[in-house]
Amino acid sequence: MKFLKLLFFIILVGFYTADAQLYYFGRNKVQYESFEWKVLRTEHFNIYYYGEFEEIAEIGASYAEEAYDELKVRFNNLITKPIPLIFYNTSLHFQQTNTTPGLIPDAVGGFFEFIKGRVVIPYTGSIHDFKHVIRHELVHVFMTTQVLHILSDHRLPTDRFPPLWFTEGLAEYMSTDIDAQAEMVMRDAVINNYFVNLEDMYRIYGTFLMYKEGQNFLHFVEEKYGAEKVMLLIDNIWMFSDFTKVLEHTLGKPVEEIDSEWLFYLKRKYYPLLSDKAPLQHSAQQLTHFGFNFSPVPYKINGDTWLYFPANRDGYSSLYRMKINVKKKSDLEPELVLRGEKTAEFEAFHLFQSSIDISKDGLVAFVTKSGATDAIHFYSIPEEEVIKNYQNDNLINITSPKFSGDGKRVVFQAIDQKGFSDLFILDMETNQLTRLTNDYYDERDPMFGITDSQVIFSSDRTAGRYERYYNLFSYDLGTHQIDYITNMPANNSSPVLSPDKKTLLFTSDMDKVQNIWRIKFNGQSFSDSVWKVTHFITSAFHPRYIDSTDITFSGFENFSFNLYKDKIDSIPPDSSFRVVMKFDSTEGKWVESKLKVYSEKEKYNYEKEYTLDYAQSDVTTDPVYGTRGGAILSLSDLFGDDNYFFLIYNTANVQSDFLKSFNVMLERIDLSKRTNYGFGVFHFSGNRYDIRESDEYFYERSFGGFFLLNFPLSSFQRIETDVSLASSDKEVIQGVIERKALLLSNTISYVADNSIWGPTGPLDGIRARVLLGYTSDIKYSNVNFFTAIADYRQYFRIGYTTALAFRGAIFYNEGKEARRYFMGGSWDLRGWPRWSIRGEKLWISSLELRFPLIDQINIRFPFVNLGFWGIRGAVFSDFGGAWDEVYDQTLGSVGFGFRMNLLGAIVLRYDIGKKIEDNLSSFQSGLFYQFFFGWDF
Repeated sequence: MKFLKLLFFIILVGFYTADAQLYYFGRNKVQYESFEWKVLRTEHFNIYYYGEFEEIAEIGASYAEEAYDELKVRFNNLITKPIPLIFYNTSLHFQQTNTTPGLIPDAVGGFFEFIKGRVVIPYTGSIHDFKHVIRHELVHVFMTTQVLHILSDHRLPTDRFPPLWFTEGLAEYMSTDIDAQAEMVMRDAVINNYFVNLEDMYRIYGTFLMYKEGQNFLHFVEEKYGAEKVMLLIDNIWMFSDFTKVLEHTLGKPVEEIDSEWLFYLKRKYYPLLSDKAPLQHSAQQLTHFGFNFSPVPYKINGDTWLYFPANRDGYSSLYRMKINVKKKSDLEPELVLRGEKTAEFEAFHLFQSSIDISKDGLVAFVTKSGATDAIHFYSIPEEEVIKNYQNDNLINITSPKFSGDGKRVVFQAIDQKGFSDLFILDMETNQLTRLTNDYYDERDPMFGITDSQVIFSSDRTAGRYERYYNLFSYDLGTHQIDYITNMPANNSSPVLSPDKKTLLFTSDMDKVQNIWRIKFNGQSFSDSVWKVTHFITSAFHPRYIDSTDITFSGFENFSFNLYKDKIDSIPPDSSFRVVMKFDSTEGKWVESKLKVYSEKEKYNYEKEYTLDYAQSDVTTDPVYGTRGGAILSLSDLFGDDNYFFLIYNTANVQSDFLKSFNVMLERIDLSKRTNYGFGVFHFSGNRYDIRESDEYFYERSFGGFFLLNFPLSSFQRIETDVSLASSDKEVIQGVIERKALLLSNTISYVADNSIWGPTGPLDGIRARVLLGYTSDIKYSNVNFFTAIADYRQYFRIGYTTALAFRGAIFYNEGKEARRYFMGGSWDLRGWPRWSIRGEKLWISSLELRFPLIDQINIRFPFVNLGFWGIRGAVFSDFGGAWDEVYDQTLGSVGFGFRMNLLGAIVLRYDIGKKIEDNLSSFQSGLFYQFFFGWDF
């Protein structure tokens, strides 16, 4: 969206840029890195990578070719054109990609971009996850190609695709088994009654639940109707425009009956679990009841036990704490310790990836994204501030810091420039960094062990019978020897020692979801037996000891992550859930296969390849203006870094004006570096509306060039500047040139935005802009004025979805032929006619209470189901004034309104109120009613 906004900005350049009243806020996608791309060409792929990532890129190439060979058989389809496969070595680098214009959150594991056919994937340190995502995205490539072929073969428009729940469900179904995460979500949805059937799948559009329900449904189809029916759902896509009818035709039953069978299949599978397992809320004391809460760590302050934990409870991920030894449950109320995601220092908490720790001296270690890489921050509980930070340019992603017993060292897992996920130890006094491992095995959740000379961690380096499972290992800091602690056909993680160091707790998906298990330490070594401690239907994460009898952990239930407390002694180990481990087959290491490239021609440096992004033309005819037409097209390189835009249209009313009425613009925008810049030339000619006079048009011809620059200070702040030179010939009376000018316009702006949004607009944070500009006729001196704009907006959260919004703005132009600003209408001074209030100087102030009315409405018709969501209310007051030389009138309005988000793309607005007239001395006699569209300010 960034380059489209810049394009919109440039289209307006012919109208003097220095007084631009139309502008945007928004966060920034910062290009911290200058990637030097290389290409690995295989039989079916062009694989793009950079830096030291070659070893993992070759492994990825092997996975891609393996998946291609399997999918071409399953889809009975060949893709003859090489598939562009773009690898980023970490998720932080992936978030800088320009292959998609929007901001990318932590949870996105990759995507298939349809226009250029690009597959873009970050490496997260896990070979297993890398293989899964490559296969997932290649299923999208094959399915899309298959659907296009089928529709073309039947001579049908190629705009018919299966719904998102099916496309993502198919990609999961074909790329991975049902893992602990999928099992956890589906169990929870069925047991807690928020499972969504096929007819209502739009209600969870784009969510993780939709992915997993789609995957589960296709497994159900395979078991009930046969695996061939899954592929027939694609082959039959040409028969009906409605995918529900495709589903009914393929499976031979009405969708209501299919839904009923699927739900019965799930209930029969999951309801029996209640006989020996229980929901979290019935098995442990629930400490939090709202939001997404993770990784609790206890710490005693003046005899009171506090839990410190990262959480997202209001839209921002932050650090919280809560006192747990209270008499009333109502006193279990978390309080904010440190606000995240509002400043560059704490740009993003990795809630789903990282845990925190507290030293014996009250130092909290936690990780956030801070600029180009992650940083470890050390927050002092006694001093109530961050007293130390650690950041290393070579360590991009950092997770799970843990203190040594004496608090002088920190062990953590980090991903380096090669993509390796390895273990490191930081000396707190000297800042010396020691690397413990250096390979492509995925190390996780390290902690200091029985002594500070031992590190216990989870890794997929398991060899032998249970190859590639995540088991627990110990690392001897003296001998550098790695030994097994567990050897199970399960994924084990989050180890934690009891206060007496005789018991090691950890989480394991041995029974298909994450439960807490334990293993004893006998003084010399760990036991060869492990016992299951908890029996939850869903999952528990990051257990920590509060004392010798109590533990705390985070758990998933009702599609939320909350904190829980339980007595460890009240959960006796069940001998039926004892696993005796054998270590006789754990010798050696597994080695991942790579795609060997023997010819130097198959590896080379990337050279820019430009292809068309879009092209659109239009011709209109009307009795007043006659026939007009135009076109716009865009092309860019493979990575979206270098973009070209071309615009042409004609506004001639008669044939004799055809040649002089061409409007042309050519623009280039470069997004490859941290400083984004653009330049171009333009020629605009035709009748224009004069904003100075309410009903006047004039003819103007302007041509020239422009340059713009955008420098992001962080994700939340940026500097914008632009300069343009335009020759302008303006006439009011036809055939008479009233004014010639050679206009030099320039502006510089500071922009800040750390707001978060609800369904219709911002709910929290600030948005601000300060702009200074100057426009001068450097040849004829017919135009000469300066511009100043200050716009500040702040949003005060009252409840989770209720906010008080404030806006104060002033717009100021002064000088010869200074342009006028305008207001009036639903976007600013409500109740007054749209754009009817004008002046070279203008101010506006608004106060609005925003609150929810209806979260969702579902209307079921015999032929279609409709759903509307995000219906909100507002109570507002607006005040403002506009003037040229003498300020003479203040206007206002008060009222209430309704807002509705339509399809997530547009907000419909309906306001009712009263205008305040005569310098705020009287109300209008009746009410105004105003309908329009647009997001809340």
